[in-house]
Amino acid sequence: MPFRPVPAVGLLLVLLLLTGCLGGGGDAAEDTAVSDQAVAPLAGTLVCGTDCLNQGQCGTTADGRTVILAHNTQPATRDHNVILANDSAVNILGQEPRNVQDAAGNPFSLNFFLVQPAEGGPNSWVAGSCVNQATQ
Repeated sequence: MPFRPVPAVGLLLVLLLLTGCLGGGGDAAEDTAVSDQAVAPLAGTLVCGTDCLNQGQCGTTADGRTVILAHNTQPATRDHNVILANDSAVNILGQEPRNVQDAAGNPFSLNFFLVQPAEGGPNSWVAGSCVNQATQ
């Protein structure tokens, strides 16, 4: 029977394909999984400055304390459910930009920060105009 190159080439291709799929035998594979690494939070301070005040994100309580308005579950410019002390130290855990409107109805983008009091406690979302970030 004469030699037929077409089936021999086909078998060679199948052999190469199987060899490639099976890997390198006893070589130990290097672990390439990406591990979740904790990122150190940034330090910041809550400040009821001009921008924060003009955006309605801070104010004064009936007893005279200056406070920052926040929300415990989402970035918000109204319907706040948390108050935080002005000039208080916080850890910045996250950031999220949101499209909002000013009092005249003009749209603009506002960053919100997920913060936690430096001494511990629950996280809250605060308008970026009320957060001074420490430079690192």
